[in-house]
Amino acid sequence: MAEKKKTFKFNFILDSASCMACAACELECRDGGIYIDDNANYAINADSCTRCGRCFRACPAGAITRVNNPAA
Repeated sequence: MAEKKKTFKFNFILDSASCMACAACELECRDGGIYIDDNANYAINADSCTRCGRCFRACPAGAITRVNNPAA
């Protein structure tokens, strides 16, 4: 039987234009949710992210925001 994917009430998004590429979010993430995309920008992998908020709190540039998930 297939495992049902967990639905979260919110997601975190990373604005690459505001990101200063300091890697603070990547260093704080314990779940592998932060990665560098094909354009050499930091990004959040929603499938790996556990919504703990460590990256959000660590970002000195305010590039990570919390948004409500309308599907939840």
